[in-house]
Amino acid sequence: MIKLSIETSKNPMKKAHFTPLSAQEKELTKFFVKMAAILGVQRSVAEIYALLYSSPEALEFDVIQGRLGISKGSVSQGLRFLKGNGMVESIKVAGSRRERWKPSPSLAASLVGLLRNQVLPSLEESKPLLQKLVKEASDQNFSVEVIDRLTRLQRWNSRALELSTFLLPPPEA
Repeated sequence: MIKLSIETSKNPMKKAHFTPLSAQEKELTKFFVKMAAILGVQRSVAEIYALLYSSPEALEFDVIQGRLGISKGSVSQGLRFLKGNGMVESIKVAGSRRERWKPSPSLAASLVGLLRNQVLPSLEESKPLLQKLVKEASDQNFSVEVIDRLTRLQRWNSRALELSTFLLPPPEA
């Protein structure tokens, strides 16, 4: 396991110490945090994914929390988000009641799941808003430049939705 030691002092509470992230783990974390920011995903989610991705073994919840130094709530929400998007899997180890977490086998499938579950719904939800904005801008005699920008944005949104059917494999049944 990755825990370094259990320290007992005059305080009856035991405190676990965890191995700090290595230089490589920190660099991988920076990469995933940058990619997550592009998609609007929370930093803590990216940090959790980077740790699991770089780990040779599945990790328990408390190890994830301890190594990253983030709250239980952040770990819980992050794992739920990652699992919901098909990016991580939980496994049971014989003789242990604790779940362990590992990345899904395919990074490509994980990315497709994230795009399908996060980006596409946002694009779909934006269609009526953009239509409304273009109509209101025209009705209220906004400048030609502003109407043109809004129209281009609406067109970009529609094209992104159209391209997604070609770029993303169909959802599994």
